[in-house]
Amino acid sequence: MPRDRSRRQGQVVLRRCQLLRRGLRESERYKGHLYEHAVRLFRTKKPVVAAVHGAAIGGGLGLALAADFRVACPETRFSANFARLGFHAGFGLTETLPRLVGPQQAAHLFYTGRRVKGAEAVALGLADVFVEKQEEVSDAALALAAEIAGSAPLAVQSMRATLREGLAERVEAATVREAVEQAWLMKTEDTREGIRAYAERRTPCFQCR
Repeated sequence: MPRDRSRRQGQVVLRRCQLLRRGLRESERYKGHLYEHAVRLFRTKKPVVAAVHGAAIGGGLGLALAADFRVACPETRFSANFARLGFHAGFGLTETLPRLVGPQQAAHLFYTGRRVKGAEAVALGLADVFVEKQEEVSDAALALAAEIAGSAPLAVQSMRATLREGLAERVEAATVREAVEQAWLMKTEDTREGIRAYAERRTPCFQCR
């Protein structure tokens, strides 16, 4: 069963990478790019609480970090695994991850692609609330949202705008650079090897080409 689950996860990653390649090819033909839609998440005016029940890996990590707060559990796993697949981080993570954990820790997570579980994520600043059971994540997220909702909405929105001033613009600039770097790296043999190795659950053999 664990082997079947790992194989399915590898197939999912392979499919996601194929879709990303397609998006990057389309971005060369048209002005728009899939990351432009990601930036829209950072332009919301109200606080967002993410309930992270399981894996937030790669683009999933980018989506989780678009929220203001994250609730985690023992089954939660965060990972910026891009380098393990052979290409550049995306979804504005080069802006959002250092903002949360600091540039040194962000570099560590980017370069190694290591997975961070729920309790450690809170200690690092990747998550804000930790609950002991997976089924408690949604309730904890709703409780935090309700606590925030008990404050004056205009005051909360005003302070949030101050705290996040310029963030959407910085994320937008980051996604432009990320897309450029992903475009050429996606054409390398190392990316093909990284994706194959992940799908086959083996250690990649990169050749720097």
